Amino acid sequence: MRREFYHEVKILNKYYEIDEENYIVTIPLKYERASDIIDLNVTTKSNYAIKEDVMADIVDKIKKIPPAFKIKLKLLIDDFEDYDYNELLASINDFLELNHYAIIREKKVFFIRAIILLAIGISILVFNAFGNKNNWFSNNNNIVTDVVNIVAWVFVWQATTVAFLTPSQYRVNSNRFKLRVISIAIYNKDNELLVEEMTIEKFNKWVGNKKHERFERICLLFSGGALLVSATISLISGISNIPMAFTSAEGVDMFIFILIPVAEIITGAVELLIGVSALSLFYGRGPFRKKSRFVFLPLMVIILALEI
Repeated sequence: MRREFYHEVKILNKYYEIDEENYIVTIPLKYERASDIIDLNVTTKSNYAIKEDVMADIVDKIKKIPPAFKIKLKLLIDDFEDYDYNELLASINDFLELNHYAIIREKKVFFIRAIILLAIGISILVFNAFGNKNNWFSNNNNIVTDVVNIVAWVFVWQATTVAFLTPSQYRVNSNRFKLRVISIAIYNKDNELLVEEMTIEKFNKWVGNKKHERFERICLLFSGGALLVSATISLISGISNIPMAFTSAEGVDMFIFILIPVAEIITGAVELLIGVSALSLFYGRGPFRKKSRFVFLPLMVIILALEI
């Protein structure tokens, strides 16, 4: 055992109940009244809204426990003020589950932003490539090319930052709670157990945690994102090729040369429509979103296969 870990556990033993054999720490949280953890500014139909500050304080205490330990939360309440302790525990679970859905929604927003930024960056790079090929930048070709390349890569880097490197304290705190806390229990002032619930069982039942649900989200995200990026490339390519068609061909050949970029533009427009629709479904918008994924996913697979 590391020296710092040993001393850390030794200090924590002064304040918390520690099961060193099973690596479990019990954190006692004492409240004089049940209303101390209830947000009285929110009127509800039946259950009780939990204060954000209460959960933030719990997460702050969890951070001080070594990561090797799992945690049991022990809520000691002196006066329940006619509040039902079963409903109180249910409200805490509801609070955590609502945070879970908010975090999924936050992740979706981050990834959609990243895809849009990536599509912009790639479209600028494609435009730059056509500009170099057709000598659009006259004598300052190298300078303009370098500037446009830098701008494009800034968008690509920003996409990476938004998708993978942007910290979300909201998500970190929720994951810390879900991964560390194994049970929540409510006790009365005489230290008698009133109700206890194993959190792992609850977390596994939340919508969005099942493998097939996560797989569906990933498929919609990547296929919609791929179509959006492909659409921007097709549109830029088609628009850029139209002037070249007028200058490099005549008569029937001109018609054929123009037909190709027009087809690219139409293809790009269709891909853009389907890609945006898929990302909209990924975020949770749009009519018939529960069934429409069964239409969009095969359609996107076919289009991407044809593109490749």
